[in-house]
Amino acid sequence: MPDNSKEAFETRAAYQQAIDSVLSSAKKELCIFDSDLEDLDIDSRARSDRIAAFLAGGQDRSLRIVLHDLDHLTRYSPRLMGLLKRYSHCFSIRQTPDPLRNIADSFVLADRVSGVIRFHADHFRGKVLLDQPIEIHDWHQRFENLWLESIPGVTATHLGL
Repeated sequence: MPDNSKEAFETRAAYQQAIDSVLSSAKKELCIFDSDLEDLDIDSRARSDRIAAFLAGGQDRSLRIVLHDLDHLTRYSPRLMGLLKRYSHCFSIRQTPDPLRNIADSFVLADRVSGVIRFHADHFRGKVLLDQPIEIHDWHQRFENLWLESIPGVTATHLGL
């Protein structure tokens, strides 16, 4: 997909390709809002390696994730949990409070200019926006509002007695 573009998608394969495009475009900041990360396939070796390279790229990098449900992350995402432990200084995960858990869309945003927007969690229909800061602005504001409303979710350390 060329830079400075917007394109609709309607299949899981096109959604996966859109995610890869946006993850690859990130230079400083990634913001992810999803119900549980399962459809993002973020713990695959290729995606976790891409995220690790992003986080290792400099002190000014940031990855923030807001989820409705943390179960898939904690049970089935060992690579991502390892990255959380290794990069806890620039990687945070929060959980939406109960009143917000009916929100059904999801999105991945990069550097306030690119993003993958999925309109509803039950369907692989959405759009990918590359180098579209004006269109991404409202989505980024929405993410910031969700971040502020959400509570700390998973941490890199386990506290015990």
